[in-house]
Amino acid sequence: MATPPLLDFSACSLSQQPFPHFCIPDIFPPEFAQHVLNWLEQGQTWEFTRTDFYEQYEFSLLHLDLPTQLRSLISPATVHTLEADLATKFQVEALELVGATIHKLTDGQRIGVHNDFIGDTESHRLIIQLNRGWIPDYGGYLMLFNSASAQDVQQLVVPASNSAFGFEISPISYHAVSKVNDFARYTLVYTFKHRAS
Repeated sequence: MATPPLLDFSACSLSQQPFPHFCIPDIFPPEFAQHVLNWLEQGQTWEFTRTDFYEQYEFSLLHLDLPTQLRSLISPATVHTLEADLATKFQVEALELVGATIHKLTDGQRIGVHNDFIGDTESHRLIIQLNRGWIPDYGGYLMLFNSASAQDVQQLVVPASNSAFGFEISPISYHAVSKVNDFARYTLVYTFKHRAS
């Protein structure tokens, strides 16, 4: 029996509002998603980061000795697939992976309105949600905005486990994460830039 692909972009449909993005309900095979979540819940070497608009725990997957069953998260084949599929979805010539991190928000933490734009060093991002039995009371919604105003919400994206959100980073890609309540909200974040020709 053939092994299913690690990443499934078949349910991807690009939306242009309020900025180019897509949502996918089941990006990993379910068993693999559970392996990743189990590993994260066992306790990793988290670094606490605080800025003027968020605080969270995080660590990089790059140059990390991953468990054997999780090495495909950053394997050359996976990276190639991500770069090719995102370039196709966003109709750009070529992308290059520049970061792969895990973020964790816990009780009371949130991320304020921001756009991630820092010039041409980052152009696209893929966020994969991983958590244990999310319900609305837990919060942690990904919020999309029409502008930098916190009152100008255009869409709420449910942080269902094993769902993915991809978007084009730009001066208008305003988004935030609502407060997390008594919950651990993990996200796997792949970051890309336009590949130099």
